[in-house]
Amino acid sequence: MLQPELKPMPLKLYNAIIEDFNKINMFNRKAENELRKKYKELPSPTIGSIISLLVQRSMKQSYRKSPVISSKYYELYEELMRDKNKADVILKLAESQGISPALLVRSLLQNVYSDTKAKKYIKDTTLIENKDLSYQMFLGIMNDNQYGHYADVIKQSIGLEYELRLERKLRLMNITFSDENNLRSRGYDKTPDFKLDVPIAVDGFIVNWIESKAMFGDEENHSGYVKDQLTCYWNRFGPGLVIYWFGYLETLDSTPEVNNMFILRTHFPPNDSITQYKAELL
Repeated sequence: MLQPELKPMPLKLYNAIIEDFNKINMFNRKAENELRKKYKELPSPTIGSIISLLVQRSMKQSYRKSPVISSKYYELYEELMRDKNKADVILKLAESQGISPALLVRSLLQNVYSDTKAKKYIKDTTLIENKDLSYQMFLGIMNDNQYGHYADVIKQSIGLEYELRLERKLRLMNITFSDENNLRSRGYDKTPDFKLDVPIAVDGFIVNWIESKAMFGDEENHSGYVKDQLTCYWNRFGPGLVIYWFGYLETLDSTPEVNNMFILRTHFPPNDSITQYKAELL
């Protein structure tokens, strides 16, 4: 079943989401679900991706790694653990400090262990010898959809899923390509997901490469991609196509690089918008 085409998001709607996000003081599943309910007209992946971007930025702005801060969090944690009701210790502490549960977990572990061990234990909390600490760290990580190792694994899996969808579509249309592994084996350091062996045209725009982004595109992350990735692809391979599968902000269509260096879409273009060429004609 085909999903309905996502239209670029109006700036007014995006600003409303940001305003509501800034009103919350916790960054766990419960807070995320409240925002999802309010914006239930949006596809789940779209609102989820926006929330993820906002959480990531909020944590970068508000959290500062420091032994003093980690020690303070650990003292508060031990105090709460002395209470008979230990069910929501990590969530209560994360909410009171205004940080995500997974980030709190990382800070607590860094107070007890070296950075190397802390990273190891975040990936597998069963390795922590202290059973109470192990259990509480597990609860904190599992109650955080948007930050930390657990969230990163989910995002990587989703990203791979959409790359495979795109690859399957290209193969069905007999559009030959080189993927990232092929290109890196030839010495390219920065590569798009798919470099087309023979260009296609999408609504008359020549496309030499396609980049898959399983996320929502807003001005901040898109600007970073233009600087770090997309300009490089354009310089090396010519114009291309960027697919933001979960939508993008309407203001991106007015940026100078769009419709010049590349075009933006929220899905793979329909067959009737694509012109395929034969190699001998190029």
